Amino acid sequence: MGIHAPGQVLGYGLQFPRALYHLLRCEPDDKVAIEVLGDVATLAADKSLITEEDKSSQVSNPVTDLSTDLWKTFYNWVGLIKDKKIDAFNTKFVLYVNKKGRSAIVNTFDKATSPAVAKDVIDKAKKKLKKLDSNHEIWPYYDFLVNQNEETLIDVICNFELQICAGGGSEAVKTEIRKKHIHETQIDFIHDNLAGWLQTTVLERLAKKEDAIISWAEFDKQFQPLFERARKRELIDFTLTYPPDAKEIKKHLKERPVYIKQLEEIKADDDLIQHAVTDYLKAKVNRYNWIEKELIDEPTAIDFEAKLTDFWENSKTRIQIVHSANDSCQRGMLLYTECRSRQETIKDQSPPSATIAGTYHALANTTELGWHPEWESSFKKQKK
Repeated sequence: MGIHAPGQVLGYGLQFPRALYHLLRCEPDDKVAIEVLGDVATLAADKSLITEEDKSSQVSNPVTDLSTDLWKTFYNWVGLIKDKKIDAFNTKFVLYVNKKGRSAIVNTFDKATSPAVAKDVIDKAKKKLKKLDSNHEIWPYYDFLVNQNEETLIDVICNFELQICAGGGSEAVKTEIRKKHIHETQIDFIHDNLAGWLQTTVLERLAKKEDAIISWAEFDKQFQPLFERARKRELIDFTLTYPPDAKEIKKHLKERPVYIKQLEEIKADDDLIQHAVTDYLKAKVNRYNWIEKELIDEPTAIDFEAKLTDFWENSKTRIQIVHSANDSCQRGMLLYTECRSRQETIKDQSPPSATIAGTYHALANTTELGWHPEWESSFKKQKK
């Protein structure tokens, strides 16, 4: 990998959280684009435009006075105006950087909001860079701007805004999500879902040679139900974002913890055991996140397990009476099948599909219950 590759990945990758930031802020009928009229742009329904260039660095401020990134950004904007692709007076020009530096030319541009002040800061920039010669790498951009197109540069500066946010852009997105009245414990979940959907959508469109333009309506349709669920603090299925890892599944199948041995005791086949491992791990992920994010508390989790245990106890008794003619493994499989198909609620909500079965496997793993009629003689001694 080249020495500049990580920085390039950061630069391109920054466009995704910035596009998400704009989607969260835009109005109905607006559209957000990547690499259409800038790195990221908001195309408003009223024909106004926000065009943004994103500049990043892993070590220092990327828009110093002699930075190519700085002068090329303004060069591109002025070029779009000269080519009549955008209207300077109907456009907001945003330069987003991920590193803060000492006050410099770009900061004076940011503070100028009138033509007179913009002309003044340009004159000060000229004075500051008076020793700049034509051999310097920024000269073509600088010369085009301050010597050939100063009036257009003034128009850009009057509508220019510098935004600085350290890191990879996610914090600004999370701030916007909080404004949607999303509980703090679910901010990361919402962020990860939004980011994943946006990246997939953009890449798919680029692969088809389509413009990467996302409408507010499309965004809203995709995530309004997610926002509503989060506001109600429903039992979101975190495994959609954090699915069981294939290596962890393989590890369980190899090490055969108690819950797997309990299934083997009733002659469960490989497919059923594979399914059991997935259910166990999914329930574990959700249980951890629900408690960690305060969607449920420990007493609620204990009460849920108690309900499942009561159902197991009652079913075990019934099967022993009604199916006494069946052998032990058959009765054990009947018990397991009834339990994993049990419908039970948590806080009056139906949990994700793997929760019931996965929780039963967790209880079987700690030998709180078992499937084979004589399970205690085989497994109770293994309780830790």
